[in-house]
Amino acid sequence: MAMDFWEAQRRARSRTTLFVFLFVSMTLIVAVLVELGMRYFAGDSYAPPFPVAGAAFALITFGVAGFQYLNFGMSGGGYVAESLGAWKVSSTTTHPLERQLLNIVQEMALAASLPVPAVYILEANEINAFAAGLTQKDAAITVTTGTLKRLNRDELQGVVAHELGHVHNGDMQISMRLAAMVMGFFFIIFIGLRILQFSSLGRNRDEKREGNNPLVIAALIFMVAGAFTWLMGSILKSAVSREREYLADACAVQFTRNPQGIGNALRKIANTKTSDMPPQGAAYSHLYFDDRTALSGLFQTHPPLSKRIAAIEGRAYIPKEWNIPE
Repeated sequence: MAMDFWEAQRRARSRTTLFVFLFVSMTLIVAVLVELGMRYFAGDSYAPPFPVAGAAFALITFGVAGFQYLNFGMSGGGYVAESLGAWKVSSTTTHPLERQLLNIVQEMALAASLPVPAVYILEANEINAFAAGLTQKDAAITVTTGTLKRLNRDELQGVVAHELGHVHNGDMQISMRLAAMVMGFFFIIFIGLRILQFSSLGRNRDEKREGNNPLVIAALIFMVAGAFTWLMGSILKSAVSREREYLADACAVQFTRNPQGIGNALRKIANTKTSDMPPQGAAYSHLYFDDRTALSGLFQTHPPLSKRIAAIEGRAYIPKEWNIPE
């Protein structure tokens, strides 16, 4: 039975607001637990009048997230693409596959009534793509070399239209916020490891018996807290993303007027085992056209490919007023 696209879009936006609130609330609650943990495990060796550890946890998390988000805003979607090693396609390129990609992006941007985004190519055999940026004007579309080589024109058009669907639906801004927060959580783990590395682990045993080492305790607590928030943040990130993929698929059908294009692209992905997106892109996995990094359903940022194909074939999210040909 067909679903109401506009109601699904409204529901996705309302859930997004809730999940952003949960991200912030979780960070503050864990910051309080970090402070309580320090006071409990460090004992008399840690007794400042101000909650130093808890404040440090919150400031580092929000500071890193804010810095990343600022970079997104200043550099646009190209910042994400280039951080993963992608290169920008020149408007004067004569390479046939690059020329075809630019033409398709221009066609789909016109169909979606959007500014033409910058276009990047990422060296990876996997069939994948993503859109990044905070606004429609600074958006960038990135596709892998595997996408260019293994998809025909209609299929590539469907993938590009899907990514422009995210731009059209305003998904990028929330996706960038989620990526920034997850990076903040991951950086806490890194800080914990660095503190542990440079703390006084070389003290002799007599010194260690004299009292707890607050730096070592802080490092361990930061690592545990960072791992927990990163884990929960990844689950929340996934929950935000899943329904938006169905809506972007529906937009791809609307923009191309061809359900078979994106449907066949998804089938080709389902029939391949290649998985070689850059490991440093884990925080951006929810942006991808397809994400194979999840180990379980809780961490899946995308619905199963079979369900996405079934939704396209069943026109589940496609309003009748779009008049998409059978």
